Amino acid sequence: MATYYPETGILVDEWHTDDVLNQRPDLDVDQASEIMEFIAHKFDANIGINWDVIDSAAHHLYPEEKTNA
Repeated sequence: MATYYPETGILVDEWHTDDVLNQRPDLDVDQASEIMEFIAHKFDANIGINWDVIDSAAHHLYPEEKTNA
């Protein structure tokens, strides 16, 4: 969800740790927060923040374990 603040001319694209946890329910809130901080630090305005960015950051910091099926 994006919010525009006309009084300042600022558009904010809002993401929450819950968004990370919806993508990676195997993680905890502290890990989700670390992922959000990583995304903020590595932000690229040409790409923005989207589900792929969240998935990539989560995988980079916390690779999913492969299960033998």
